[in-house]
Amino acid sequence: MYKNSFALFSIDDKGMKDFLVIGEHPTLGVRNMNDVIDVGPLLIRTSWLIWLVAGAGGYLFWRVVWTGSSEQRRCIQQLLIDGVFVYLVVWKISPVLMDPSLLWHNPLGVLYLPGGDRGVMLGAVTAAAVTIFRTYRQNIPMHLLVNSTIVVYLGAHFVYYLFERPYGPPLVHFLFALHPIHLYQLFLAAVVMLWTIWQRNPLERAEYTYLFLTIWGGGQWMIWMIAK
Repeated sequence: MYKNSFALFSIDDKGMKDFLVIGEHPTLGVRNMNDVIDVGPLLIRTSWLIWLVAGAGGYLFWRVVWTGSSEQRRCIQQLLIDGVFVYLVVWKISPVLMDPSLLWHNPLGVLYLPGGDRGVMLGAVTAAAVTIFRTYRQNIPMHLLVNSTIVVYLGAHFVYYLFERPYGPPLVHFLFALHPIHLYQLFLAAVVMLWTIWQRNPLERAEYTYLFLTIWGGGQWMIWMIAK
């Protein structure tokens, strides 16, 4: 019934919710129905599930690398979880922060409108500021929080590209028709993850941040040069 169709979700001026299933359009930036999972009356984007699995993978990798005390681990874990929560809340309410008139012109739209790029930036800055402030208040070494964030990101990055498979420009006389960007990213992440595990107590070393940024930045630059 819904073959070659996509879901379009919109809010009109009266705040009424419209959910339309219409034919596929090549110019609209809307996901195909293959990119959502139908759970009863709900449509869940697969990208959300991928981000959730990637976050779980990042957390598991952090637990593998962690060598400190269990008390410090719980403190860092709570800081990271609270930081993610602050980010999501600020991202969600960012349309209202940018345009307070939505509260009386389109109150139902506040529940459905996405945060957008500005919401991402505002949420990230707010979450970082709150997390850093709480870290200082609890006398936790800042490099421990930063290194933990890097390791979670690294593990999540690897898991993310196990599911997302972006391709780059065409290749000539090679196994792939297009540059397999996801394989480049997986290889880089795997190398850095193995290097991290090989390091002795990497989270407790202040220089790990600078070493990671150097290796990771160099690797991303090489991927950009190869695939441009």
